[in-house]
Amino acid sequence: MTRWVVLEPASEATRSDRAVFVRDGFRPFAVVIPALWLLRHRLWWPAVAVVLFDLAVASAAGTQGFGLPAAALPLLVGLLVALEGPTLRLRRYRAQGWREAAVVAARGRRDAEALYFAGETAEPVDTLPAAIKGAEPLSGPSVRRAPGRTLFDGART
Repeated sequence: MTRWVVLEPASEATRSDRAVFVRDGFRPFAVVIPALWLLRHRLWWPAVAVVLFDLAVASAAGTQGFGLPAAALPLLVGLLVALEGPTLRLRRYRAQGWREAAVVAARGRRDAEALYFAGETAEPVDTLPAAIKGAEPLSGPSVRRAPGRTLFDGART
């Protein structure tokens, strides 16, 4: 199952047909051609940065001793875009005033849309037990206080 983040315009109070579904996960196409993936999702400035970086690496590739890094750096940038591209998309929508309406776990986009519009989205879950929320740190005679030991304590003696 894949996690889908659903964004809606802030002006819409209920579920809207304008909802945008962003799959949160690795994007294989972005590894191969990160600039085109960014342009396809209208992330103009990151795409310009990737193109300029690729041009700088390509111009430095002729320098002796820079052959292997010149081949590896564009792939590393592509890997970064593949991993963080969906986050960039979410950030752009939030900056434009869209709100995160739901998170849906589904196999594909159609399933995510069906679950979202049917009202079957994940509700926020309180993960801390009630006993831990009000707990206070241990103190009193049952707790021994000892000097802390760190990596550099031996150098002080």
